[in-house]
Amino acid sequence: MSAGAQVFDSETMSPGQYFSIAEFLSRSYVHQIFRHGGKGQMLLDRGDKIFSGNRGTEVGSLMDAAWEAVVAGEDWRSLFVQPPREVLAKDGSRRGKPYTDWKASLPTGAMELSSDDRRRLELMWEAVRSHRRATELLESTTACQRSVFWADRSGHKRKALWDGCNSELVYDLKTTSSDITDIGKSFINFGYAWQAAWYSDSAYEVGYEPFSMPFVVVQTVPPYHCKVVRIPDEFVDQARDQIARTLDLIALRRETGEYLSEEYGEEEELKMPAWAYKELYADADAE
Repeated sequence: MSAGAQVFDSETMSPGQYFSIAEFLSRSYVHQIFRHGGKGQMLLDRGDKIFSGNRGTEVGSLMDAAWEAVVAGEDWRSLFVQPPREVLAKDGSRRGKPYTDWKASLPTGAMELSSDDRRRLELMWEAVRSHRRATELLESTTACQRSVFWADRSGHKRKALWDGCNSELVYDLKTTSSDITDIGKSFINFGYAWQAAWYSDSAYEVGYEPFSMPFVVVQTVPPYHCKVVRIPDEFVDQARDQIARTLDLIALRRETGEYLSEEYGEEEELKMPAWAYKELYADADAE
């Protein structure tokens, strides 16, 4: 454990405060730079965004809030409210003065939820509760939204915000609209191997023994499967090496002010996907 590591839980630091501390780098920020290079870092360092969220992240946020409520011993349904029909416009849309007045009257912390999303969450929770390991993790959770800030061996300031933890490990909650039986590609594309490395490193900083990080994955579309998965160690180890190299590049670009490589302005040959070559030579093979 590093002597300089600092730990905050949800009672002492809100997620909003966590995100506002920009001098410490998050996994998602560093992974975006790994994917998009110096041009991506240039945008992010001046306050622009590469990814601003979508419908999937909205459903994920609802599930995160519900999960935290259940860990706290509350009924997740108590978090959400549906607008009465009489405050909606004639076409059923959420607009007009009656609706805006109703929304302004909601108590602090209340979250608006449509009937469709409420049913979606009910089916997602049914999936979680029918999965033994997911239920074990849920019921053993000691804290949600715990923040860790630390400086690694190379002096890079890093931070992590855990979805949940118990006395032995940290885990993360994911939602997906993809086929849950084949989510490996999504895990690579979204940098979840990085997350496993990053979060386990942060946990070590505050006294955890090494562990393999589990992910609770819940499908947001029928049939609403739930899985608990771990990423193979070799991918996590590779991610840890990629993280170290990317952090060094981030620091170098900031120090020199040079964000773009010499190759950035060169003409290059387009890299074609493997399936395109199969189609290209299909006729020749037929002959």
